[in-house]
Amino acid sequence: MPSSPVSFNASRRVITYARARLFLGISGVGSATLAAALLLFFDVPAQGLSTSAAQSLPRALFSLGAFLLLVILAFLSFDLIGGAWLVRRRVWASMWLARWARGASVQLMLWLGSAALLLMAARAAGAAGAIGAFVLLQFALAACRGALSGVIAQLTPQPLPDVMRQAAQRAGLDPARIRCVDTPDEGFVGGYTGIRARTLMVPLLWAQLPESALTAQLTRRRLIGESGAHLRGVLGAIAWNTLGLATVVLATGADLATSAGILTMAAGMTLWAFLGVLVLPTPSRLAVFAVDRAAAQLVGGPTVQNAVELLDRWQDDEPSRSRRVETIFHPVPSRTTRAMKLAQSSAGPRTAREGTIPVWHAHHLARHALWLSWAALTPLPRAVHCNVGRPALWAMLPGD
Repeated sequence: MPSSPVSFNASRRVITYARARLFLGISGVGSATLAAALLLFFDVPAQGLSTSAAQSLPRALFSLGAFLLLVILAFLSFDLIGGAWLVRRRVWASMWLARWARGASVQLMLWLGSAALLLMAARAAGAAGAIGAFVLLQFALAACRGALSGVIAQLTPQPLPDVMRQAAQRAGLDPARIRCVDTPDEGFVGGYTGIRARTLMVPLLWAQLPESALTAQLTRRRLIGESGAHLRGVLGAIAWNTLGLATVVLATGADLATSAGILTMAAGMTLWAFLGVLVLPTPSRLAVFAVDRAAAQLVGGPTVQNAVELLDRWQDDEPSRSRRVETIFHPVPSRTTRAMKLAQSSAGPRTAREGTIPVWHAHHLARHALWLSWAALTPLPRAVHCNVGRPALWAMLPGD
């Protein structure tokens, strides 16, 4: 497939592929946040949808479904740019549209299923019941992450290549726990598929990595699972989103037993997700540094750094960023920053057992929170720069 341009010159200023995607993400996230704020400010849900808990469930879901479909179509232009144009590999528009339509349809069904459960729980047990249902929905999304990612993007299962099997054994990871899938999106890096770190999904593309780099990456994944960092990331994300729902209900007075209340919740949770985009990347970056450091103690710092560089070239390919840009927009640090932290950790004293990750680190807290907020009917998780328009990355966002 022909490659898309990753940079262009305008007034002698070069905009890289990564920075262009960042601008697209800022536009999408900004539009979603502004739209949510306007919905709340003008009380659009109460004017356009029913405020009665006596409305039948089918009618409530029909009105919500119509509005959510409009939301999906409204963001189609961002998806089109981010999935069919501003990518490393161009695909024919018909191919991209079919993939997008599949993923968007699954999201609409998940949204409606979440809305139905929240409505029924609120009608049966009030706001407390709805919050409890929201927690259960998040656990369900976390548990089914691997299966849903395959449904959303039609990831193709593949036999585990011998090179991966051997690398897993060198990394101390049981090859039987690895599920290899193929996808045309080189930004897909997989991850653990459930709440507990039992099954690890990896892309077939990783079979092209050098032996040492592949071993380093699988070592990192083993440490993430065995240390509980993955589990803490999932539980931390559920706690963050649940706090958000409780805050939104208290602040807006939304009655989640009504279709208008559900839409008010969705708008409020979009604003909460935006807050998470700003504050959760910092602990997420700290967790990445901790995993790098633990893996380096087992396979060597240069080996880990080489693996980081190779995988980053398949994703943003942005060696360095300004501190402000990285702090606000990137839960995964640049490879230059990661190299600097590795050098600092290797030069300093070792205060913990080699190959361990401190218990206060929660891996990918920011990106777990985005995926799990699908249960709150917010469009923002699909608008961020790393996965806009790329269905293979909607459930399993790009990682480290």
